[in-house]
Amino acid sequence: MLRRSLLIASAAIAAGLVLSPSNPAAAGEAEFVLNFGTVAPEGTPWATQLQLEKKRIEKESEGRISVRIFMSGALGGEVEMVRDIVEGGRLQGGGFTTAAIAQGANVPLLQLPELPFLFRNAAEVDQILDNVLYEPAKKKLKRRNIHLAYWAENGWRSFFTSKKHVKSLADLAEHKMRTQESEVHKAMYKALGVQASPISTAEVLDALSRGTVDGFDNTSLFAQAAGWFQPTPYLTLSKHIFQPAAIVYSKSFLEEVEAKDPALRTIIEGDRAEQSKIGRDLVRGLEDELLASFVELGVSVYTPTAAELQPFIDACTPIHDQFAEQVGAELLGEVRAELNKLRE
Repeated sequence: MLRRSLLIASAAIAAGLVLSPSNPAAAGEAEFVLNFGTVAPEGTPWATQLQLEKKRIEKESEGRISVRIFMSGALGGEVEMVRDIVEGGRLQGGGFTTAAIAQGANVPLLQLPELPFLFRNAAEVDQILDNVLYEPAKKKLKRRNIHLAYWAENGWRSFFTSKKHVKSLADLAEHKMRTQESEVHKAMYKALGVQASPISTAEVLDALSRGTVDGFDNTSLFAQAAGWFQPTPYLTLSKHIFQPAAIVYSKSFLEEVEAKDPALRTIIEGDRAEQSKIGRDLVRGLEDELLASFVELGVSVYTPTAAELQPFIDACTPIHDQFAEQVGAELLGEVRAELNKLRE
């Protein structure tokens, strides 16, 4: 089974990178400790990439930097951890969805890539994130004590429901949906005629088990790795939001490291293009296998027709203009112009 193999692979990586007695950072000789938080579960491509980053940073710094990774929301929900970095608390870095960073750091611009039905394919996503949004986002986050290192990704979000597939707005309205703690996500459900409950990632599985909610939207990878799919055996591949993520660090922590040795800061930041590609390849390469494995797990997978999706698109289109002032009307215009060029 895919999930079991991912867990085994992640455990092997962790054993080799974290527990090795030859690792000088593990022996307590590090000059700097980098605590890194994420809600990403063990046994996922995200865990694999983070463990590779841990190994790279500790090796290139020759043990002067020790990286401690806290997976699966061990230190709280995404918004809580983002705020921790902003305030200079327990964490010096993290990997979070852009919606969570927008909320936790109060940087509305990062809601822009999660506007529903904004993107049509991965090529559009990569072009906009890398060449239109990266520099403005980095500049805004810098003011909030956050350094944007590189993009990662959660992927295409779809609907998981307990009663039936979502082939119409009425089908969706039959469910009590969970929404991410994000203004744009809450606006989407409101536009679709659903009163959804904002629930922290760490509390979703319990809410599903109790029946507080009986549906949610997220990526196939996250839903399977976190076990959220079990109470919701109907997956509708609406792909209504592409959700990027980002690897970020505390600006003040990086400045402290740089004051001691500028080369150490360069090591932590890594190669932006290379790391983004690694993350994207790891996540995207699993999509077909994930969907096939859902069938084995008893989940019914349905791909809606263009006609079935159109009412959802029509309902959500006004949200783009609704958020124009918050995300920056000029920047949204640049995104639209670039998308139009790609679609010519």
